[in-house]
Amino acid sequence: MPRCPQHGFAALPSTIVAVLVMSVSWTDLAAAQQPSIDIEADAAIARARSARDPVEVQAARAELLELSRRYPRHLYPRFPGRSRALVEAASIGRRLGVGNAAAGELLQVLEREPASEWTARAHLELADLVLTNGDWQLAADHYWQARQGSLRESAGTGQEVGPVDVPGIALERMTRIDRLVLRRLAGKDPWTRIRPYLPRDYLPEKQKLKKPRSVAAGPRGELLVADDSRVVQFDRDRNLVASRELRGLGQARPSFGPVGPLGGVTAIVSASSTVLRLEDPSPIRFERPSGGRLEQIITAYRGPYGNWTVLSRQVDVVLRYDPQGNLLAFGQARLAQPVDMAPGPNGRTYVLDAGKGDARAALLTLTPDGELENTFSADWRRPIALDVDAFGNAYVLEGRTKQVLVYDPDGNMMAALGPLLPGGIELRAPNDVAVDGMGRIFIAEGRLETVIALE
Repeated sequence: MPRCPQHGFAALPSTIVAVLVMSVSWTDLAAAQQPSIDIEADAAIARARSARDPVEVQAARAELLELSRRYPRHLYPRFPGRSRALVEAASIGRRLGVGNAAAGELLQVLEREPASEWTARAHLELADLVLTNGDWQLAADHYWQARQGSLRESAGTGQEVGPVDVPGIALERMTRIDRLVLRRLAGKDPWTRIRPYLPRDYLPEKQKLKKPRSVAAGPRGELLVADDSRVVQFDRDRNLVASRELRGLGQARPSFGPVGPLGGVTAIVSASSTVLRLEDPSPIRFERPSGGRLEQIITAYRGPYGNWTVLSRQVDVVLRYDPQGNLLAFGQARLAQPVDMAPGPNGRTYVLDAGKGDARAALLTLTPDGELENTFSADWRRPIALDVDAFGNAYVLEGRTKQVLVYDPDGNMMAALGPLLPGGIELRAPNDVAVDGMGRIFIAEGRLETVIALE
């Protein structure tokens, strides 16, 4: 073969040179397209986050799927933007309830696309999806792969990869599986440690809570704690986020709700006749179905599109309103003496009814449309508070016996915690109970002036 006099290597046939030039050109073109797809994907995600109804979210999902098709594998074999578009579209699809389609998009990333920073995110989204369907073993495997993959991608940078804390979320989900599934299968107690969490130790003197009356936990351990006139918010690392004095809190309970269809949480504070987000001073007022202002609000939570689900002692049904406070059609399951409400998995609503007269105390499960799906009763003397975890396990605070009673979705008792808790702390006047995404239980204890964490 002839040698090139200037560079010392054999001269290549013109056809091979042409192929190499074309290959380099396609590679350069694919690399050049990366900023373009990021801009378009960011715009679609922004539209999904600000959507006010499912139709707008579906449109954003369709845009992302079209982006993934615009850059086919045979032209852009190493292009990570395609994986991003598929993962983001699947994430939206999972929240829209099209789980089978979302699973297919995630499997495409895992099985057909080159490894990238989006591979770990695909494992995380698929794990959440299969866990919702009850397959905790497959979910645990995907969580582990998500965590390990993300840690490999971020090795040496010291920074998280992407806008989602994949390693942290995966570890928290694995902790939930360990606490609520594996420990039970091994015959162990899911909650082995107790820790007094004292709000007064974290607050300036003028902002101290008197007697914690209610507590709400976010999915990652965020906390809202309230007494009769002040609400305090902490992040998952127990840093103070907000402390506000609010009149008229009464016996209403705060909650957390999603910021939008793609996640994030906002603090919801209920008062006797209004509900507001803690970061937004504008209160929302609701009308009774029969006319006039809705009063005696017990609690409210906000759905992914801004709709409100509200429980009030003034009416005997659960009510639903649009983001502006206009009444929407909802189920008409009748309540005797409602005391608390919590959102559950797959769009369900759980309502604790203390009963009255011949009506026994009961836990009611409502479908996403508000229709009665199930009623469960137990020997409760004075049920006062409720929360539900991501598996559908119900946590009922029994005021007379001073216990937190934990039931699985079939109504089987998992645990009876209290009045004497591990570590020797005794419940004296428990007022509220909450559970976070890792299965940790928080109890607002008025007489002890603390919040107790069981983990």
